[in-house]
Amino acid sequence: MNKKLTLQLTVTFFIAGLLLIGSCKKDVTPININYAYSYYPVDTGHYVIYNVDSILYSYNGIYTRDTVHYQWKELIADTFYDNQNRINYRLECYRRPDSTYPWNINRVWYAVRNTYNLQVQEDDIRFVKLIFPPQLNATWNGNEYVPITNNSSDPYSIYQNWNYFYENIDTTYSLNGNVINNAIVVSEVDEENKINKTLRTESYAPGIGMIYQKLEVLNKQNVLNNFPQGTENGFSIEMKLWAHYP
Repeated sequence: MNKKLTLQLTVTFFIAGLLLIGSCKKDVTPININYAYSYYPVDTGHYVIYNVDSILYSYNGIYTRDTVHYQWKELIADTFYDNQNRINYRLECYRRPDSTYPWNINRVWYAVRNTYNLQVQEDDIRFVKLIFPPQLNATWNGNEYVPITNNSSDPYSIYQNWNYFYENIDTTYSLNGNVINNAIVVSEVDEENKINKTLRTESYAPGIGMIYQKLEVLNKQNVLNNFPQGTENGFSIEMKLWAHYP
């Protein structure tokens, strides 16, 4: 085979390869992923109001149970960019005894909703609340930014060994007389032994955000000291959606 024919064949195969690649690219169908960001709306002015029941359990020879009812409001008030050039959402948190009282600002939190997760800075603790898109039984370390140590006296030790996962991604709630469909349920921790109980679960609805939260942290000293049932030390907080805008 002479050099001229060899060159012609090489050019022919090269052009054929380019045409084949081009035809393959045309056959590729783009994948559209629904990340379900609507489970945490970030529009400025959006707010959610909760009815909150807070119970403090105390046993020091005498068992006491103090219950406080109040309303809590979380408002997306503003946005700003941090030193990583990420957009942050300013969460203004308000509290009042009930709907007959005016709101008083209680604290300011921050949220970052990026492509793959939602991070909320509550006081000095940053939690990874959600991962996107939600998938049943998907797990993640929601406390990866919490400065946990092995010291039992460390106030952050309570957050050790939590395992976040999607317990349900299509459930229905009935709250404040309204039926909410397509809610997702995040189990963050659910541990109980003869001494301690730690539980936190949160639920979110599209277009609203968080609609329910239950947190329990109890030390059941009655088991160690043969006290009667119901002599725990600790607290529980339950938050239920009352209203939202929009």
